[in-house]
Amino acid sequence: MKHKVIVIGAGYFGQRHIKMLAQMEDVEIVAIVDKDINKAKEIAREYGVKFSDNFKDLLKEASVFFIVTPTKSHFEIAMDLIKEGKDIFIEKPITENSQHATVLIEEALKNKIIFQVGLIERYNPVVISLFEQIKTPLFIKAERTSPYLGRATDTDVTFDLMIHDLDLIMMFQRKIGRGDFNNLKVFKKSFITEKIDFATVWLEILINNSPFTAQITASRTSPIFQRNITIIDEEFIIYADLINKNIIKIDKNGTKNEIPIENIENQPLYEEIRDFLNSVSKREFSQKAPTPEEILEVIKLINKINGGSS
Repeated sequence: MKHKVIVIGAGYFGQRHIKMLAQMEDVEIVAIVDKDINKAKEIAREYGVKFSDNFKDLLKEASVFFIVTPTKSHFEIAMDLIKEGKDIFIEKPITENSQHATVLIEEALKNKIIFQVGLIERYNPVVISLFEQIKTPLFIKAERTSPYLGRATDTDVTFDLMIHDLDLIMMFQRKIGRGDFNNLKVFKKSFITEKIDFATVWLEILINNSPFTAQITASRTSPIFQRNITIIDEEFIIYADLINKNIIKIDKNGTKNEIPIENIENQPLYEEIRDFLNSVSKREFSQKAPTPEEILEVIKLINKINGGSS
């Protein structure tokens, strides 16, 4: 039986979701929804499906909905879909308000909804191979920068870009045990938009009374695209380039080795969507995707970084 799917949001990232879904034999894209009806119509015609400017007109026609709209609209759309018993894939950061996120998660669990939040780097073959190398990390440095593209200007760069690396760092540190945040230092600046466009964060996490430190930088004012992770472990230093898809490991003798990356040609978004749809079929949550607790933890942390309330 095919998954009947409706995608809400026909912008840049919505179109990427549509492209991936169209490649899956067990998926039927029923309709594309966007407030810009002309945009919805344009994309829908390309795929030969229905279109609308209001998802509520199509509730009876699909059981799975993808929410790929501006962040500020996520809460209202998701709550309506949860009340209708629809399974939902919702792009990061679910919402920027941890109280709203808590309500969404509680309502989804109460109504036995399968839902997943899009944190795509968990499905990146470079990240997966990197995770397998980690033993006792002491320090992690993550840099995620891009030129100004004029998109996602309704949200801070911490929610747009940094969220991926914060999620990964939490995932990495849990490999060696649960930790408590001991220290947080932040530099942030608005340059082009009224939101935060550049941010650098220092985190110290105590794991079994031993410090685990991370430095994360996110910018949408850079001259280049950059997605780099450096990890200092007890026995080695490892450098990962998520764009050029390579991992270099240097041991205590100074020997440099390139780590092979399994399934290097896998498309992270395709794998992420596939994982979600498999969860829908099995009626159980993914073991790869962030848990509800992890989602809330990262949102609360970003709110601390931004200097606002949770």
